[in-house]
Amino acid sequence: MKIAVFYNLYFSGAKRTVLEHVKGLKALGHTVDVYTTDKSDDIFNPGSIADNQYVYEYKQFIIDSPFLKHLTNDLSDFNLLKSIHREIAQDIDNKEYDIALIHTDKHTQAPFVLRFLKTKNVYFCLEPLKMVYEYGLRIPNNLSLPNRAYEAFNRYMRKKIDRENARASDFTLTISYFGRELMIQAFGLYPKISYLGVDTDQFKNLHIPKKNQIIFIGQRLKINGYEYAIEAIKLIPEKIRPELKILSISSNKNERLSDEEIVKLYNESLITLSLSNFDTFGLVALESLACEVPVVAFNVAGYRETMIDGKTGYLVDFSAEEIADKIIMLLQNPELRNKMGKTGRDWVEKEWMWTKQIKKLERVLIEYAASIK
Repeated sequence: MKIAVFYNLYFSGAKRTVLEHVKGLKALGHTVDVYTTDKSDDIFNPGSIADNQYVYEYKQFIIDSPFLKHLTNDLSDFNLLKSIHREIAQDIDNKEYDIALIHTDKHTQAPFVLRFLKTKNVYFCLEPLKMVYEYGLRIPNNLSLPNRAYEAFNRYMRKKIDRENARASDFTLTISYFGRELMIQAFGLYPKISYLGVDTDQFKNLHIPKKNQIIFIGQRLKINGYEYAIEAIKLIPEKIRPELKILSISSNKNERLSDEEIVKLYNESLITLSLSNFDTFGLVALESLACEVPVVAFNVAGYRETMIDGKTGYLVDFSAEEIADKIIMLLQNPELRNKMGKTGRDWVEKEWMWTKQIKKLERVLIEYAASIK
């Protein structure tokens, strides 16, 4: 097949997913061209391995004053970006692709390009726009009345754009059953599941010495479970208390860790904590398991699909005491910890390798491309 791929994402696991899609589909013999407004050059750049990459200029028109900066930024996203996506859609249509695989745009979530494409297309939706649905990301109470009113209007517009763009797609995919439930609720759409995967050649047991360390990957925010992690560590007796190593993926290129450094951190750690309230998939948990490091995760969202409770780690309630109890159990039982790590690796190799997920994605894209719709 001849496939067009669109994305515009920050350096993140989501951008890694685009890279893996492009790489995997090319490896299966398809022609894959990338369309984007992303000009950053990092290790997750999908255009670096595509057959062709087409980069479009999108520069937000911003007036640098306290209120106007916010307003002009939003108006650029609502209008200027739309016109650029119309141009991208026309260019994709003119090249007669079998299907267009459309990923997220960091400015609007569901991209405007979906509204304009005549080419058969599928929207690969990580999740609806979190800012307008999650209570934990609600408008802060300490804003002034004018700012609250403006922010309410801004979120109304962004919610409307995300929904209308998503519903303009021909077909939809999402990354978990939890993600499907979110899309049904937000958009009235019923997507198929296309799971993410792990590169088990990269994420693996390095057989290096362990430190008395637990790794927590995520921002220091309540919605990421940071407060639970801190409180749980305090509840562990001092004589066995591990160091809590916190890894937050940085937007600053100079502060980012390489994949090799992240794999080393997993391998040096005894346990990984995955405590996000609404992690749609739970990729951190699978990366940790691929390195044979057991995981303690909240019994919510995507973790229910990527974890086997009691086998690859533990799914716990929103309780610092329960988290601490599971950590203590694993600290005091090295054989159990190692067994869970090995079971986790087997689980990833059986169900969660990228090669398997890409073949499933290919089958769906072929089905969609051949459909009458």
